[in-house]
Amino acid sequence: MNVLNIQNLKVLFRAGEGFVRAVEGVTITVGEGERVAIVGESGCGKSVTSLACMRLLNTPPAYITADALTFVSKDGKTHDLLSKTETEMLALRAEEMAMIFQDPSTFLNPVMTIGEQLDEVFIYHMKMKKKEARRHSIEMMKKVGIPDPEMRAGQYPHELSGGLKQRILIAMATSLSPRLLIADEPTTALDVTIQAQILKLISERCEKEKMSLLMITHDLGVVREMADRVYVMYCGKIVEEGTVQEILENPKHPYTKALVDTVPGIDERVERFVQIPKSVPHPMHKPSGCYFSNRCSYCTELCKKKQPPLRDIGNGRTVRCYYDAEELWEK
Repeated sequence: MNVLNIQNLKVLFRAGEGFVRAVEGVTITVGEGERVAIVGESGCGKSVTSLACMRLLNTPPAYITADALTFVSKDGKTHDLLSKTETEMLALRAEEMAMIFQDPSTFLNPVMTIGEQLDEVFIYHMKMKKKEARRHSIEMMKKVGIPDPEMRAGQYPHELSGGLKQRILIAMATSLSPRLLIADEPTTALDVTIQAQILKLISERCEKEKMSLLMITHDLGVVREMADRVYVMYCGKIVEEGTVQEILENPKHPYTKALVDTVPGIDERVERFVQIPKSVPHPMHKPSGCYFSNRCSYCTELCKKKQPPLRDIGNGRTVRCYYDAEELWEK
């Protein structure tokens, strides 16, 4: 059973020069207890997709449409997220679906103590008294490995390191055992050692609380560590889907192959790192035809003229390319 079902999601932003097509017809599903990753470079629409799922984009400037954007709660009820009022969404957030944001400094209130911010989760959603809420907050801080939680509860966000602030966000997001956890680049600003600790913590919390996970990342190392299934996103479109092993070991789309090639093997000696030429196009100035055509070494005239459809190539794999991988890699 799919906990999250996104069909043909489109997100546009009104700008001074017209509309920015941030997400174009994205279809994504997350099964019960499944760990799904959306991977791609910055500017590909990954975070906008996750924010649209949580209904955290203001309209205007964002305009969201979808054939389906549904979520199944713990009681088995299916919710049409696009038709929910803000009050109804507030009831779903935290209790049923929660999000760990990319930069904890942006989402923690600088004038409230850590304890007060954690207490609010239990006071608002569980209707607890302040004393009982604080007891639960301390317990959650212990669960995410924060040392001396009683002392930390009285501190302000600026007094905590990046790793501790990210642990606080994880505590907030998982405190009510939501059915779906969305993690948007949760380790971007952290060093490698702390990144490994945070990923392990998220994995353990998901396993213990039986949560489904939607991981947003540009790091293929994170994908290998955390995901069962992967969607590769480029310029607002899904260009490939498959299991983590299939995507990393047998990529079918030139963009996926380029991403994989940029990461050297652990025992591989390289004189020069592989780079994808140019950069992700501005969403208002996307190339005609295939959006990856201006960066693709396998591009043909057909690629420049018409956007390729997302093809089903069997065994649950899809790819948005005119050519079979075997034909391309032989060129």
